[in-house]
Amino acid sequence: MKRLFSPTLIIIISFIVGYQVLSIWRSLSLSQINPSREKLIKAIRIHPSNPDPYYRLALFYQWDLRNLDLKESVQFFRKAIERNPLEQQYWINLARVFQRLGENRSSERALENVIRVFPAGYQGRWISANLLLGQEGLEKALPHLTYILEHYPNQTGVVYDLLSRVGGHTDFILEKVVPKNPTAIQRYLHYLYEIGDRESVKKVWVKRTSYGWKTDRPETLRYIEFLIGHGDIGEAYRTWKARLHEEGLPLPTDGNLIANGGFEKREVLGGGFDWRMGNISGAEVSLDSSVAFEGKGSLRVVFNGKENVDFHHVYQYVAWQPDKEYVLKGRMKTRGVTTKSGLKIEVLGVGPAFHMASEILIGDNDWKEITLAFRTPARSQGGIVRVRRERTDKFDRFISGTVWLDGISLKEK
Repeated sequence: MKRLFSPTLIIIISFIVGYQVLSIWRSLSLSQINPSREKLIKAIRIHPSNPDPYYRLALFYQWDLRNLDLKESVQFFRKAIERNPLEQQYWINLARVFQRLGENRSSERALENVIRVFPAGYQGRWISANLLLGQEGLEKALPHLTYILEHYPNQTGVVYDLLSRVGGHTDFILEKVVPKNPTAIQRYLHYLYEIGDRESVKKVWVKRTSYGWKTDRPETLRYIEFLIGHGDIGEAYRTWKARLHEEGLPLPTDGNLIANGGFEKREVLGGGFDWRMGNISGAEVSLDSSVAFEGKGSLRVVFNGKENVDFHHVYQYVAWQPDKEYVLKGRMKTRGVTTKSGLKIEVLGVGPAFHMASEILIGDNDWKEITLAFRTPARSQGGIVRVRRERTDKFDRFISGTVWLDGISLKEK
């Protein structure tokens, strides 16, 4: 029994003693996460080859305001590195201390070792870039930022946010930072969409071909929609026409600014200067191939008589010239349209305030011509043509009936 007990007891005692020694070496205990300076020095005496106490003492002199001593911090970082030169965090903090001391060249040498230890890591690249930028070393920071863009695409926004804060303009970023491949320039463009930088978006769009990026239809439509959303109707329309030409689709003829004015197709490209059509409670929008003024079909809107519908759900963006005379024409047919608030066609300006509306049709009408003449405001690039029925407060307010539209055109007078 004694023979069995003695070896077991020895193992238990050895484990306890070993744990206590290890805790001292690591400057840790179960009850203390941040050991004191005295305990760290004691740990160094017990095991001088262990780099961790040196590193912790370096941090102590780096950050403890009561014992702040950056030169002493440097010495302990160096001792930790002597014992483990492959620990990247040691080099990172040494570079930070040198920067605080104003020893930029020493900081740069430490950062070189940060990258040597782990060249593929995100943290080392990001911290190196930030420290170099803090030393006004934009050119030296750029390789690290470009590396992040190439290998850590989920950090694209962080990199470009940083560059915008230090004054990096679009031409500089395109020339010096963005990796020379289509995927990288696409990510940069999407970042610019998110922050709403219209002028930079346009520059990148022009530059994209030099990166070998041939945009598809969805990407082109996103660009067009962005321009429309920021009031640049003219450039959006030029891009629209270029896309039609590229895909071999019919371009607007006879000066007509309305696309698909006869509603022969559901859509042309699926966005941009197509008709936007949406249903609303109480109204259903569809194409009708059985009824037409000319061609093969028309647009139909059916009201169910159960709602006081505020309808503006068929519309199209148009691009026009400022301070010019235009005429909007179209054909409208109605059947059984109730209430005094019937259907009309409106023209609205995008940017400068502008509004014109046709006569209102109710009841039964056979293909009546709608004509609306107007002059565009100065500095106006375009606007919206839409089918409209306004909500009414009158007792007879629930609209029913059917409306057809066909042959819509907008031309300079």
